[in-house]
Amino acid sequence: MKQRLGLAIVLFCLMPALFAQQKAKQNAREDNASFMFTESQLNEDDDAAQSTSALVTSNNDVYLSNVGYLFSPMRFRVRGYDSQYSDMYINGVQFNDAETGRFSYGLIGGLNDATRNKEGIGPFEFNNFTFGAIGGATNINLRASQYAAGSKLTLSGSNRNYILRGMYTYSTGLMNNGWAFTGSLGYRWGNEGNIEGIKYNSFSYFLGAEKVFNERHSLSLATWGTPTERGQQMAATEEAYYLANSHYYNPNWGYQNGEKRNARIVRQFEPSAIASWNFTIDDNKKLVTSAGFKYSNYGKSALGWNGNAADPRPDYYKKLPSSIFDVWESVPTADELQQFNEVTDNWKNNKAYRQLDWDALYFANKQANALGKETLYYVEERHDDQLAFNLSSVFNHQWNEHNSYIAGVAVNTTKGMHYKKMKDLLGGQLYTDVDKFAVRDHGASSSMVQNDLDNPNRRIGEGDKFGYDYNIYVNKQSAWVRYQGNNGGSLNY
Repeated sequence: MKQRLGLAIVLFCLMPALFAQQKAKQNAREDNASFMFTESQLNEDDDAAQSTSALVTSNNDVYLSNVGYLFSPMRFRVRGYDSQYSDMYINGVQFNDAETGRFSYGLIGGLNDATRNKEGIGPFEFNNFTFGAIGGATNINLRASQYAAGSKLTLSGSNRNYILRGMYTYSTGLMNNGWAFTGSLGYRWGNEGNIEGIKYNSFSYFLGAEKVFNERHSLSLATWGTPTERGQQMAATEEAYYLANSHYYNPNWGYQNGEKRNARIVRQFEPSAIASWNFTIDDNKKLVTSAGFKYSNYGKSALGWNGNAADPRPDYYKKLPSSIFDVWESVPTADELQQFNEVTDNWKNNKAYRQLDWDALYFANKQANALGKETLYYVEERHDDQLAFNLSSVFNHQWNEHNSYIAGVAVNTTKGMHYKKMKDLLGGQLYTDVDKFAVRDHGASSSMVQNDLDNPNRRIGEGDKFGYDYNIYVNKQSAWVRYQGNNGGSLNY
């Protein structure tokens, strides 16, 4: 009896501590639910696979709060929608790509602390910055006066795309003279991550300034950018993965003068700036007007070759053992079997064999130079650049205790510039801007082989544009109104 009584007393004493701990965990979950971007999103990939989960969900929605917390390290999609159905705003200005509809997380990569102040909503939830979207929306607040005064230094290590990361953020907070300043610097570096041949080098900066004139007016300016250079991995066949004995096999790189060189390098820099005017008309009405500017320089290099050259890719199907004979349905000859075993042995035991042979590419071009022929191999850089301007104005009115509405207008104009340029002739001297593969089908004298009919047979040097060069213009205007009553009902137009 005494033992039971003692146990009951101990449990009674521990209950408050257990409850407090559980409550702290719950609070942490709620705080983190509308919180952060995952590193998978900040990898800056421009594909459609970018997730929208950590696009910051709303604390008010039980489901979104929980999946946002539990699945943020993974690729959770709200309602399964593609990321183009989720809107990203910065200081009230939408920054989704006007051509693809998706937000490029490379725009804010390495600025984790500077982009920590944000508001997230679920699909079409009532808010104070946008009409909404079926995949939800997020607004990042970069107003300098909204940062707590102080400084923060972060040092991190990783075994993924980069190895080391350092960030430093400093904010004055709102000073007595009405000014506020915030700055952030970051650097991420990796000579080689978990995938061989991939390097990572990224610098990031942010500077925000705001002047609060009085209780009604404030003007803020924010500018940031993340110049980044990173190597890429290319998918390979299951046969190549098996022969290399690794699913991290990357055929994009090879040795040049004993050093690893990747043929596919992404170079990205998107300097951006936003100016915002916050006008508090009275206790019930507020007007926020923002103008945003972005210039995106995005280039991806790739190995190219003309129609007279052999495919240089190490995992080209004719360089694999399976191209020699069908191991399932045919009986090989002695020569085929010997060749099969030699290729298999080279793939498994000779690392250089299953990677790009840069020295051979340079040698082939030098041979072509000596004969006065066209360059056989080269490295091109494919650009998808953009110049974008956005203007947004949002009016909030708390009509009375029971009713409120929000109205907004937005204007976007974007110029997309898409072209290729010659990055490296790999020792070659002569290259003509024609479709080398079309020459085989139509003949060298046909106009069908010309990439530029205005400048036929144009000679190309390093840094010159070739292949294609076109612009896409996108102009968008929108206006919307949302009304909400105290019973939770709303009208959207």
